[in-house]
Amino acid sequence: MISVDVLIPTMNRLQSLIMTLSGVALQSRTDLGVIVADQSDEPATRSEVVRSLCKLIEARGNRVCWYHRKERCGIAEQRDFLLRVSSADAVLYLDDDVIMESWVVEKMANVLEEQGCAFVGAFPTQPTYIDDVRPHQQHIEYWVSRVRPEIVNPGDPEWHRATLHTAANLFHVAQGLGLPPGDVRLYKVSWIGACVMYDRRKLLEIGGFSFWRRLPRKLVGEDALVQNILMRLWGGCGIVPSGTYFAEVPSNFPDQYRSRDHHALMLLPEMIKTHAPHTPMPKPDAWKYW
Repeated sequence: MISVDVLIPTMNRLQSLIMTLSGVALQSRTDLGVIVADQSDEPATRSEVVRSLCKLIEARGNRVCWYHRKERCGIAEQRDFLLRVSSADAVLYLDDDVIMESWVVEKMANVLEEQGCAFVGAFPTQPTYIDDVRPHQQHIEYWVSRVRPEIVNPGDPEWHRATLHTAANLFHVAQGLGLPPGDVRLYKVSWIGACVMYDRRKLLEIGGFSFWRRLPRKLVGEDALVQNILMRLWGGCGIVPSGTYFAEVPSNFPDQYRSRDHHALMLLPEMIKTHAPHTPMPKPDAWKYW
């Protein structure tokens, strides 16, 4: 059985963080390392509820390590820090506004180990959209055998797989599958966020998130960048049902930071040359799809 560290970056979202920690506390797997990097103005551990949840997580056999980090260098730096202080075979990056059903960590770890891929994601549903059914956004491509390396460049038709990860589309797809409790199907992604488990060795092999120093602090797309390279080398997938749900609190990244100049994918050509030179480059105008 592979070891797992749950890595949670957080900043000024106490209510949703409490929801996230509640999901961690109730996981069926109880040998986890839980590492929190807290950049909140007021440390979240001043909350009695947070302290109680940490005690509960530890009482169930897990370990909790909490870092209060005053300096803010952006989310990619947070992810880089968490990776450097982790030591498990697998690392689950869990956003501070996501709650997991009790089986999620165990299932994701099993998929990662059995498939030998670089990452597996469990994309969260937005609960307020559960009554908003969008069949035109529910196209899904399943893996019919083992997960394989795959090339998906910005601008390719496969790049639009991310449409599935809006509203409650994945939730509705899961309802239509009618799978027995505990079963999941693996599907193809262009990239996936919010709740993603990586093979730590493979992630480190491409440098993890160490590229943060070369980009603006308020960047986005750091997960899309590393996953694009990992998919080229070892493949990645999502699971349905995902068993995860968003708190639907405001983002810490306003729209003005979603331009090309603030997108980590601007480093994609260089990353391909360094780590996957045998694979095709994006089209010259691919930036417009970022």
